[in-house]
Amino acid sequence: MNKIIFLGTSAGVPTKFRNVSALSLQPENSKEWFLFDCGEGTQHQILKSHLSPYNLSKIFITHLHGDHIYGLPGLLASRGMQQAKTELEIYGPAGIKEFIETVLKLSRLNLPFDLKIYEISNDMSIDFKQLSIDIVELSHSLTSYGFVLTFKDRPGKFNVEKARSMSIPEGPIYAKLKNLETVTLEDGRVIDGKEFLGDPIKGKRIAIGGDNDNPLLFSKYAPFDLMIHEATYTQNDFDNLPKKFQHTTAKQLATAAKKMGVKHLILNHISPRYDKDNRVSELLEEAKSYFTEKVEVAYDFMQVDF
Repeated sequence: MNKIIFLGTSAGVPTKFRNVSALSLQPENSKEWFLFDCGEGTQHQILKSHLSPYNLSKIFITHLHGDHIYGLPGLLASRGMQQAKTELEIYGPAGIKEFIETVLKLSRLNLPFDLKIYEISNDMSIDFKQLSIDIVELSHSLTSYGFVLTFKDRPGKFNVEKARSMSIPEGPIYAKLKNLETVTLEDGRVIDGKEFLGDPIKGKRIAIGGDNDNPLLFSKYAPFDLMIHEATYTQNDFDNLPKKFQHTTAKQLATAAKKMGVKHLILNHISPRYDKDNRVSELLEEAKSYFTEKVEVAYDFMQVDF
């Protein structure tokens, strides 16, 4: 199964219980993995997980606020000191290239691997082996993006019983049939692999949001099997802030998720105030009041398989 691990779930600053923003995605049957945001201390979180910087192939940055990018220099340096050789790609807003190149220049850091940096824009689409990623411009105090991950359909389940009933020898022939090859048996029969596969398994669609005060900006790509999005405050706390920040409340997110047909909602980017006062449950209860599907509040090292 595809696997997501939350490496940092706090908003703005780390707490005793949460590091700042980062999450990993490891596609099914793949050693390589992707990183979404890289707040300060992310490499320490990686060390506490099963993930290896060697197998990190792509990093996606939502925006250039420090709690989402200050972990990049250390992670790049450590990956270099470990003599990783595989190419690393970084995708982020305009300015990410200058930020990274300035750090590398001033610290005289020469990386032993190829580093490719791509600056993204709204409605850009990036195609990979197992999935495609669409870029969504969000609403924040500086340019911020979200990512819509659409996993490609997979072949249906191989019907072993049917193959056995037709006296097809097990072993390498089954592997060829699973790959939709046409096989000629020793007795002269010609067997088409398509006859043994069930209906294709529909690929999942996931939304990963950066800092944003309007979750409905993802509507173009709805519905979603899973949505991971900031819910920095409860509505009451936000309403009583002396200065408003461009973030989403649990109520606002839950209401939007319902409109977009989200099946599983995860609240992320949690204000430190909720850990300090043991009030995280307030976010969850507020979301549940407006969203009846599965909903959770993310915590560090929480794992989601899908």
